[in-house]
Amino acid sequence: MINPQTASMLAHYKRWADRLLYDSLAALPSEEIVKQRAGPLKSILNILNHVYVVDRIWQAHLLRGEHGIKSRMEIPFPDPLELRRAQEEMNVWFVAWAAQQTEASLGEAWEFAFLSGQCGVMSAGSMFLHAVNHATFHRGWITQLFFEIPAPPPVTDLCVYLTEVHGDPLQAC
Repeated sequence: MINPQTASMLAHYKRWADRLLYDSLAALPSEEIVKQRAGPLKSILNILNHVYVVDRIWQAHLLRGEHGIKSRMEIPFPDPLELRRAQEEMNVWFVAWAAQQTEASLGEAWEFAFLSGQCGVMSAGSMFLHAVNHATFHRGWITQLFFEIPAPPPVTDLCVYLTEVHGDPLQAC
């Protein structure tokens, strides 16, 4: 599904986008981070914790280990600064993990259990791609909340990372 170069690029992209998001959130009044809003996760802090918890779940699956998480709604870090440090550590782990992958390791599939108890089978590359896409989805959700605050949201699009940050050698300008 994905090759080692793409996995590495996506891990670096996720780290960059999360940093940019957290930097932008740090510029907001602190009450905006915990303000109760519509939706199942209720606050920006809860959304960020959800992303971290789901990253931990998929990290455990990639390690073929146990995560001990009972709910995707857990709030392991009520302090935004502690959560930021934990997310950065997770992103550093994803970058290191991706750097060690081969075509074979990314294509290797194995069974795991969802929190519901339902069994699934996915390749390591698909598991990682899901973690990246999940975080991107929720960064988009938080971006919408910036407009409600109102405040200028960060631009964390993959195309921005590839052309302005990563320096994609295939760009045509």
